Amino acid sequence: MATPSYLDCCAEPELDWVRTLYQSAHDQESLLRCTACLVYWFHRFHEYTDWSGGNDDLTSWYSPLTAAEGERLRDSTDPSGEDLSFLRTRPSWMDDAQGVQRVDGAPDRPYR
Repeated sequence: MATPSYLDCCAEPELDWVRTLYQSAHDQESLLRCTACLVYWFHRFHEYTDWSGGNDDLTSWYSPLTAAEGERLRDSTDPSGEDLSFLRTRPSWMDDAQGVQRVDGAPDRPYR
């Protein structure tokens, strides 16, 4: 997995996949961890396909997690049952068709 250059957990972040928490045809939630500084990251990917020939939308959010949050998601036997409401107010990075920007929060569930 290529680590986005804009992540700011340390001077040389390098993300490693820990586990997939949810996956569907157009959404994925993953737990990642920086191999350099050991910070956990919650990654959400969402794809919207415009079947009418318009523009598709591919959006990713990267949200840093506390060690306790990362360990809880890493060890969860039912990741879909975890409360992710804290993501709504967690400063995150969003990458979409308009570019990369720092946002005040990320979605706390997939677009089902």
